[in-house]
Amino acid sequence: MTCWVVLGLPEDADKRSIKRQYASLLKQHRPDEDPEGFQRLREAYEQALAWADWQQEVSVDEEQPAPIELPLMELPTPRQAPTGPSPSQRLAAQCLEAIDATNLASRLTQARLYACEREFEHGLLEFCLAQEDTYDLAEAAIAQLHWLTPWQREDLPSAATEQLRGRLMDLAWSRLTGAWHDSQRFLDLARQLDASPWLQSLDARQWLNRCLAMALLQAPTWSEQLFDAICAQQGWKQTGHHSPCPEPWWSQLLARSHCATFLQQQARLAQGSHSSESQAARMLFGSADENARMHLSMSFSAEDWAAGETLYRNVQLRYPRLLDEMPQLAPELWRPLRRQPPILAMPLALLGTSTYMSWAFEYQLGGAFLTSLIDMLLRALLLGVVAWGLHAFCKVLGRGAWRLDRSIQTRFGHWLSLRRPAPLPIRESLWVGLLGVPIYLAGGALAAATYFGILAALAALSRRTAARPGKSFMARAYERVPGDVLVGLFLGMLVPLVMLGNALANHSSLAANQGLQAWPQRTCAARQLTDSPCPSKLSATQWHKPDTSQAKQP
Repeated sequence: MTCWVVLGLPEDADKRSIKRQYASLLKQHRPDEDPEGFQRLREAYEQALAWADWQQEVSVDEEQPAPIELPLMELPTPRQAPTGPSPSQRLAAQCLEAIDATNLASRLTQARLYACEREFEHGLLEFCLAQEDTYDLAEAAIAQLHWLTPWQREDLPSAATEQLRGRLMDLAWSRLTGAWHDSQRFLDLARQLDASPWLQSLDARQWLNRCLAMALLQAPTWSEQLFDAICAQQGWKQTGHHSPCPEPWWSQLLARSHCATFLQQQARLAQGSHSSESQAARMLFGSADENARMHLSMSFSAEDWAAGETLYRNVQLRYPRLLDEMPQLAPELWRPLRRQPPILAMPLALLGTSTYMSWAFEYQLGGAFLTSLIDMLLRALLLGVVAWGLHAFCKVLGRGAWRLDRSIQTRFGHWLSLRRPAPLPIRESLWVGLLGVPIYLAGGALAAATYFGILAALAALSRRTAARPGKSFMARAYERVPGDVLVGLFLGMLVPLVMLGNALANHSSLAANQGLQAWPQRTCAARQLTDSPCPSKLSATQWHKPDTSQAKQP
């Protein structure tokens, strides 16, 4: 309803007619009896007077003065057209005061009542472009005035509307990035954008898919539930055609989704049983605390370390992004924790020491070869049990003092051992030295010297480059060959060696006249190194003298 309808006057009425009509209508709408009617009448009266003044100024400007030819007089300067806002613009400005998304509908109704809807839309568009954060107001204007749609006003400037589109895109992106840490808020914003009228065209839908994909990719934390919800909303995982999500963002999103699934799997393995895969997951994806890693590495077997290497290669090939996001995956942090003690050094030292003790204390004193061999194996087994107990004790001791152990190795490791790489003094060398004490007590100084001599020779051999390929071959064989095969191979080599040694011991060459003596003399000849001296040698007559004592018996 316009002001002319309220006053009941035509649009070309003059100011005198307007005042008379206002005076007559004022009797019907008194302020004390009808305040709303009076307010409506008063606003219509002021609008009509403003409109009449503006029409009068325009009519005066349109009159062209007749030219007067006066040679000595200058023509009067024509009046300039009024540059101030029109009444409709002033009314539209009043409607735009303190406008927001909540009161837009009422202000639009008021503008239509004042017949200034066009000026109101133009002013509202300029207001949305001038202010910083007007996303909600622009969304409300788009919903009610159909901006950025095929049904918007044709007289709206296209440059301004495109600028508004760019402003809305920037505001939408900033709101999405601000909701990174709240999945539900991010999903609500995505749903609002998906339902926005200005994002229903083909180009706008492509921009929305690209914007959502980039926001998910750049999010500091990944939510698989949010990704699935966005895929369901945008139809990214529909089969039978290409995904609406453009490349390369779709491939990157799938890669990050698979990476998140992989991390969840490793987290479950880290909480699982004590399998090799679980141990590897604890080492690489578990606690990054150095103390926890050190204690975990002490319980690792060769299979656990192999599983860790396989898991790291899998991360390198399929999820290289994790290497930058998770510093604890760096191999220099967990590979040095693997200790590779010599495989053959201690068994060879124990066998060599036991062999010397059996030869010196049994076989050389007249003991049988098989008996000496069995005693050698039993003695080596007993020393192995003692070595296992000392190793377990030093392992527990090294677990509690691993920092001191590593510090001593760093400073004095090259001087405390000939082995390379230098072993840990407490965890790997202390029990080796302590084992020399029972060996010295059981076999004397020569047995202890044999034990330490074999270890020193093998340690010196480990320093040579030529011994490294053989060492690596033995390590690989020990890790890859099944245990029952190794036991069978050991027994298959041991039995022929025992039989060969027995044959050599029974078929040794005899000395002159050895084996022809009487029984006491042969026994003495067999034990040439005993402390008790042998009786004097018998003559040839005594060897062949017949025993007549039994012949004379009846």
